[in-house]
Amino acid sequence: MATLWWNWTRYTLSPASEDIGEVKQAIAQGLPGLGYTGVQVGEDVHGFKGEFILAVTYLEISGREFWQVIACGGNGTVAEAQAEVNEVAQLVRGLAFL
Repeated sequence: MATLWWNWTRYTLSPASEDIGEVKQAIAQGLPGLGYTGVQVGEDVHGFKGEFILAVTYLEISGREFWQVIACGGNGTVAEAQAEVNEVAQLVRGLAFL
């Protein structure tokens, strides 16, 4: 059964981050540790895990403020997709820039 789950939240770029590209690169480096393969960075960060594709994108509000959207879709249940979104959201919350 095909499914899609997403969440969005406001994201403020850390003063220690040069730009949102640095955040995307950090996410891309963390996704393989969560089991994602084929990770690529462009307008979004996306990768594959089992029957799912997951993407993280940032839509600029103003300056260092963004809407962060994490979406996961594929062949699986809503609960499975939601769990993937939550796991990646936790990864993003744990990012630290010096």
